[in-house]
Amino acid sequence: MTYPGPDAQPPDPYPGPPVPYPQQQHPQQQYPASPGGPGYPPQPPYGYGYPQQPSSSTNGLGVAGFVCGLLGLVFFWIPFVGIVLAILGVIMGAAGMTQARRVHNSAGLAIAGLVLGIIALIPAIIFLIAVTNS
Repeated sequence: MTYPGPDAQPPDPYPGPPVPYPQQQHPQQQYPASPGGPGYPPQPPYGYGYPQQPSSSTNGLGVAGFVCGLLGLVFFWIPFVGIVLAILGVIMGAAGMTQARRVHNSAGLAIAGLVLGIIALIPAIIFLIAVTNS
């Protein structure tokens, strides 16, 4: 075994900038021909699906019933506005539940609109009776 002499320098711990790896050349990706041959649109490449159609899963009547029921509950103290909004909340909430059952959408906001409309009717009617009797 040979040992370095007394004049030997230790290896440099920081040898300088790293040498970049050579760039690899990829051949151009070729897709298989479409099964119909010429005149047919090409098939999508593997790993990609067809574009999805956006689903319209919102229940517009349910949302409207919820908003009307909530506003009817907030504005029950205005003599006729609270009653009208509460009745609209009940009607639209019930219609939204029917639509949700028919189209298989979520009926959560429709149920909430129906309940809020019924709850808003009670203080609105009591307040209207109190105002008209005084």
